[in-house]
Amino acid sequence: MLIHGGTIIDGTGSAPFRGDVRVQGDVITEVGSNLSVDKDAGIDATGLLVVPGLVDLHVHCYSGLGLFSVDAADIGLKTGVTTLIDTGSAGCLNYGPFHRFVMPAAREDVFALINIAQHGVQGHRDFEPYLGDLHEAQHIHAGNAVACIEQHRDRIVGVKARLTEAFTDGKPENERIAMHAAIEAADATGLPCMFHHLASSIPVHELLEAMRPGDILTHFYHGRGDGGFVPVNGAPTEGMLQAREKRIVFDVGHGVGSFAWRIAEPACRQHGFFPDTISTDLHQFCIHGPTYDLPTTMSKFLYLGMRLEKVIAAATSAPARAVNLQDRGRLATGMRADIALLRMVEGEFDLADVEGEVRTAEQRLEHVGTIKSGTRVTEHQV
Repeated sequence: MLIHGGTIIDGTGSAPFRGDVRVQGDVITEVGSNLSVDKDAGIDATGLLVVPGLVDLHVHCYSGLGLFSVDAADIGLKTGVTTLIDTGSAGCLNYGPFHRFVMPAAREDVFALINIAQHGVQGHRDFEPYLGDLHEAQHIHAGNAVACIEQHRDRIVGVKARLTEAFTDGKPENERIAMHAAIEAADATGLPCMFHHLASSIPVHELLEAMRPGDILTHFYHGRGDGGFVPVNGAPTEGMLQAREKRIVFDVGHGVGSFAWRIAEPACRQHGFFPDTISTDLHQFCIHGPTYDLPTTMSKFLYLGMRLEKVIAAATSAPARAVNLQDRGRLATGMRADIALLRMVEGEFDLADVEGEVRTAEQRLEHVGTIKSGTRVTEHQV
């Protein structure tokens, strides 16, 4: 198969160029310009962006568990996403069925960050009785998380802790127990931690100091409580700048409560504090708005002034690198042939944040087609 005539954005952050991508089997064998084409085995990508299969670093797709998760099929290949990272839906007590039944059934590649709370994410504050991640300290256990990781190294790629005081049932000390246990489990297994931090009793500077190089802070444009930006002008605090120097990964994690224009606009437009990775935090409470899908979330950062090639990198190679999935996220010889075809559409498009604020963008990314492991899995329509 040769995908020819499109605009290649290879996922590295390099400038786009007009070119072709050759695929043999499930591997990319050649990327270049004016490659010879067998018209019967080709895809004409004229007018389209040819990019690596998108990698969503933050979703909840343990379908059938609790109130949050959605089906992988609803957020994956149909939107150009070929790899999904479920972030903490499962803890060590209920990871097994995810691994045995849900992941193999998905056409997408599904990986997981194990929740440091043994039962994972199941309840929601709007539904009684509420079962929060951190209600009981004895449900937080580094050793059991480590044992689960060691048994499932092929799919567990990190550790997750959700640090929000409302998740503790009035015991905010449980947040620190979870923070330290997550780092302990990650240290023992050599994996990264992802921390959800909003409306937390732990100051953000304390969390950033505790985090290690390569750990991930998600939801950082949230605007709820201590978020790491100076209220008067929206500048990142010194702690945020030091964390970036320390190689903390700043992840969007849009969701239903974690992306506010009033935070993101000054951070990006005035201070150049763009994300390292763009993710959706897709679940039952945001899939029908305001998040919708990963291309919509990526479009918000085009609106904020992030260069197209950087937006693509933040949704391909950067998230793949963050969880050590080195065989995807780039269009290069020898890489897995996961490819998305996108179109840049011009017009007027309303983009909403989690607070109901709307911005009108002049362009947005639209999914056109997907190739997964060298096979066309969604038909592209020019």
